[in-house]
Amino acid sequence: MSWISNNIIGIIGIVVGGFIAYHVYFLSLQLNLKDKLVYKDSVRKKVEPLLARINNGISSKCELVNVKKYLKYYPHNNDLNKDGYTYLGAELKALQFDGVEFFCGVRELFKKPDGSYTLKKEESTVREEYNALEAGVIPYEWIEYIDGRGDEYSYRPQFFTQFKGERKSPYKHLSYYIQSDTYYEGRDPMDFKWRRIEVEQNKSLV
Repeated sequence: MSWISNNIIGIIGIVVGGFIAYHVYFLSLQLNLKDKLVYKDSVRKKVEPLLARINNGISSKCELVNVKKYLKYYPHNNDLNKDGYTYLGAELKALQFDGVEFFCGVRELFKKPDGSYTLKKEESTVREEYNALEAGVIPYEWIEYIDGRGDEYSYRPQFFTQFKGERKSPYKHLSYYIQSDTYYEGRDPMDFKWRRIEVEQNKSLV
């Protein structure tokens, strides 16, 4: 009968061990989520005054600094290498649920016969009279430090961030905007000036 008792004890040990491991794992996830939310809140508190300045007419231009290259290359070398650029210019746009959004480019916009937008020029598309503004989101956890004053080289707010996006960019994903028809200058926040649109993208251009 001893072997039966040993088996029962062994099974109980496995069950108890699994139960403990299960709860330790999910507790670690909860703690990790709390840390992320606390850090997200700290970043938002630093960005909100910058957005308020933009609404009051101050320039939205800023600089995105690659933390992996800063000590070795900034500010004299901005050549592209395996870690991306040392720094990039951008314009602060808004706070999103998953990160800070910046305007980072201008793209030609075309309309397809079905009325949808595309970034690809084709025989069947018509060039729109206005361009689309390209915007990228940097996740909160990629941003390591924010200097709202900038330095003697940039004279604009600097975001020290990881360049972990596609092709070593600082952006996790991109969106496209055109000017809104309902924006009322002087009454609405600056971010209301732009309306997000869905576009078909040429992957080789993104």
